Amino acid sequence: MGGRAVVASNFSEAMDEPRQERLFAQNLDRILPPEPGLYLGTSGWSYADWEGTLYPEGLPAGSRLAEYAKHYPTVEIDSTFYGTPRRSTVEKWYEIAPEGFLFAAKFPQEVTHERNLVGSGAEAETFVRTMAELGDRLGPLLLQLPPSFDVEGMGVLEDFLKRLPGGFHYAVEVRNRSWLGSDLPKMLRERGVALTLIDYPRMPRMQEVTADFSYIRWLGDRREFPEGHTHLKKERDEDLRWWSDLVNRFLGEGKTVFAYANNHYQNHSPSTLERFLELRRSDR
Repeated sequence: MGGRAVVASNFSEAMDEPRQERLFAQNLDRILPPEPGLYLGTSGWSYADWEGTLYPEGLPAGSRLAEYAKHYPTVEIDSTFYGTPRRSTVEKWYEIAPEGFLFAAKFPQEVTHERNLVGSGAEAETFVRTMAELGDRLGPLLLQLPPSFDVEGMGVLEDFLKRLPGGFHYAVEVRNRSWLGSDLPKMLRERGVALTLIDYPRMPRMQEVTADFSYIRWLGDRREFPEGHTHLKKERDEDLRWWSDLVNRFLGEGKTVFAYANNHYQNHSPSTLERFLELRRSDR
């Protein structure tokens, strides 16, 4: 597969698809978002806890991505945070995913947490070029900065973004309150980089859109739901309605929206997505 062009996918193409009101697509050769421009997925897909809900009982771990991609148009790859995957692994993901499916992926923690972006240009470029093997299945690439990375690092972040390979979709997540009210949205807007909007206990919600797409993460608190992610354990309809209103605003502005649910948000991220869509339908 070495001849695949190293280009990122064009989000706008998917927005021309006819409206699909159901979450679970039936065409296994192509998957569509539940609404034009709205890509809903989970953070990771390889969870044995989901057997009996999203996955059939006894489904082999190696078959989970194929089953996942029957239901959702996107996923945020969590494993890349622990290291850049092998090209052969990325090529396999490409072959498994149907047309229309988009992968988001976190930059490795070596870049974001261990080096705090400093002196990590080579590692970052290797990661981006490796993920580019996904071709038209490649969505946004996420820089999840650690809580210790505060606004004093604005210049470091800007220099890092300037050196990233062009032609890809990048998003930046901050978890330090010092960024609130700063020039971060302005800087990201100038570079066409998305500000990641998170629902996280120790960080107030932000609402800015700084690129032609928005990147939303429903994170929750892992201490609240550390294990046993088999079903919903917390009602969050008010929160999800707030996010739904924000999504409506972004979609109305012609933005593409990527939103990913973590198991720690309500303990079972597939059910979070289902409930989010139920609320959107009932509020129409």
